[in-house]
Amino acid sequence: MLRRSDYRYFEKAHQVALLSDFPKTHVGCVAVYRDNIIGIGCNTNKTHPNQEYYNRYRNFESFNRHYYPAKLHAELNCINQIRHMDINFSKVSLYIYRIRNDRPCGLARPCPSCMHAILDLGIKNIYYTTNDGYAHEELMGGGKKCVNIA
Repeated sequence: MLRRSDYRYFEKAHQVALLSDFPKTHVGCVAVYRDNIIGIGCNTNKTHPNQEYYNRYRNFESFNRHYYPAKLHAELNCINQIRHMDINFSKVSLYIYRIRNDRPCGLARPCPSCMHAILDLGIKNIYYTTNDGYAHEELMGGGKKCVNIA
């Protein structure tokens, strides 16, 4: 069950998603540490070297990497802001919101490249929108435990 503060963080991630300059999909991400927002990011049409690095975890067999630029995802945009902080990243939670035109929100589960960046930093909790509401995953090293919440 979501707490009132979780809804507040999802609303902030929704506001951040509205800032996206990406043509089709608008995604926002908020990093929370000890009940304080410490970083925000939206997907953008700009490229970034960290996105290019982590894109190696995506399935590019059907794509030519030269024609698939490393457009910055919301999660990596947010992580780039906080990765140099001296904090316990296992206590950081990410809230990810995807805007859809035909329903209130859409599936915003991190892609494989973003999931590797999240795991590399040691973040343990991710909250994201689904087509039907919200979901929470508690990341345990390489394994994952998914709990769907409406």
